[in-house]
Amino acid sequence: MDERKRAKHRALYLLERMDRTEQELRRKLQQNYPPDVVEEALEYVKSYHYIDDLRYAKNYIACKSQVKSRRQIEQELLMKKGISREILEQAYGESEEQDEVLLIRRWMEKKKMDPCTADRAELQKFYLFLSRRGFRSEDIRRALFRISEET
Repeated sequence: MDERKRAKHRALYLLERMDRTEQELRRKLQQNYPPDVVEEALEYVKSYHYIDDLRYAKNYIACKSQVKSRRQIEQELLMKKGISREILEQAYGESEEQDEVLLIRRWMEKKKMDPCTADRAELQKFYLFLSRRGFRSEDIRRALFRISEET
């Protein structure tokens, strides 16, 4: 079997195991094959729509939006998965809007954080925790303020 055919089979094998972005598949194939063979294998799987970055981004957003902030999802798709900014924006345009305040409330429940009984140091620590996860300052304040208003 020639190298081009092996690369196509390898690409199909990798996609059989899990859905991947074009960039992820390219990285995996580049470990064993020269660039021209990799590009030919990518064109082959693209022709059958086995890789579709828009579909991947929409599925990823739908799956991860229940536990991660929008910024964290964007960074993962842009940096780790190799999705382009245009495809990312299109995927978000076709996806449901996520309620980040609700996500923050879930984190509060999980971490057993009660802003009414927490001291300043605990609130600051929790605020920084949420910031590192990509939540915006105004959403964090809104969630904490809304909680303390309700009690």
